[in-house]
Amino acid sequence: MIMLMDKDNYDVAIIGGGLTGLTAAIYLAQAGKSVIVLEKESELGGLARTTSLNGALFNLGPRAMYEGGAALRILNELGCLPKGGYASKGSLIGIMNGAIVNVPTDLTSEENKEWGQLMGGLHAIDTEAIRSISIIDWAVEHIKNDRVRLFFYAMCRQWAYCNEMSELSAGFVIKQGQLAGLGVKYVEGGWQNVIDKLHQKATKAGVTISTGYKAEQIIIEEGNIRALLLSSGLTIKVPTIITAVGPVEAHRLIQGEEQTALTNWKENSQPLYAACLDIALNNLTYPERIFAIGLDEPLYFSNHSVSVKLSEDPIHILHAMKYNGSNSNSNAEVDEKRLSQLMDLLQPNWKSEIVATRFSANVLIAHDLRTVQHHGYGVAPGPCVPEVKGLYVAGDWVGKEGRLVDAAMASAKLAAETLLLGD
Repeated sequence: MIMLMDKDNYDVAIIGGGLTGLTAAIYLAQAGKSVIVLEKESELGGLARTTSLNGALFNLGPRAMYEGGAALRILNELGCLPKGGYASKGSLIGIMNGAIVNVPTDLTSEENKEWGQLMGGLHAIDTEAIRSISIIDWAVEHIKNDRVRLFFYAMCRQWAYCNEMSELSAGFVIKQGQLAGLGVKYVEGGWQNVIDKLHQKATKAGVTISTGYKAEQIIIEEGNIRALLLSSGLTIKVPTIITAVGPVEAHRLIQGEEQTALTNWKENSQPLYAACLDIALNNLTYPERIFAIGLDEPLYFSNHSVSVKLSEDPIHILHAMKYNGSNSNSNAEVDEKRLSQLMDLLQPNWKSEIVATRFSANVLIAHDLRTVQHHGYGVAPGPCVPEVKGLYVAGDWVGKEGRLVDAAMASAKLAAETLLLGD
């Protein structure tokens, strides 16, 4: 539903109505600022929206929050902590040469010992000391057995949503592994519940929410923000703006202002994409197969309904995914066929039990892969755009903390706090 603006001037305009934008809006409104959130789509949520298909609740691919991460910490702080359950820590399944490799039964005693020592000792690794080392360089030095190394790379893909082992910062990825070890939380009823809670909190705090409005240009004069022009032709008078979008979109908004840090951030960011097959089934051939990762291919499988309720009926919600890295042009037909084959392997006869399926090709997962060149930090080191007074950025490509939702919400809070300190 489109909500109209009740005035044409605000203290702060926030571009983007997903988790990032709503988080920043709440902190600012609670501090007494008049805030408007502008979302170009007809609904809030962005990548965190949940869709209902034949009674099954599908997030956009497999999504989770890490215990100890910024997202759960901030949601708790805002009183918006969702109900949920934790991912099962049952047996681990690897997929190699089109066949299943079970841990521990299919590994040698030497491999099992090294795998146990590696994962058991993960929490003790000083991740700050290895941020400038790639994960592949770290693994070659510290892991002896080839299959153990492949399992470790597969876990790293899951932690980082990325297949680029030679580019990923070891410190960044292993830090995510440490957080995952504390607990991986799935949201009861889908991530739309988080969006709805934040929306309600923002509205109660006095934030104006406007959906169906696309930001067209940030008007800048002599290094200061004067206004925000919308594609509808409307102009909002505002001295301060937070862009809760990606670096390409943020850069587009400052037409004619090429000499800013945003240009560098846009050019250096490497977005991540994935092919996602979301599946609801009446019955499972092998209900004990909850989690699987590809060893020689960038594949992932999980059954989230083991941990949380994602439908009114007792059906199973599964996710199969292929990590495509920075390739946004991966062949959709080939990817869908490969994920279907993965399901054939893990859950034979699954097609006869289908309640609903949805395939999404080349889904944007994150706006930056966190390279070793940037020490595992976002391409934007912080929320300030130094050349433009009053312009701030937030998102999963900003700052030093976390990845995906953790990075997005941490940078949103930091942008709000930095803005308030600058007053």
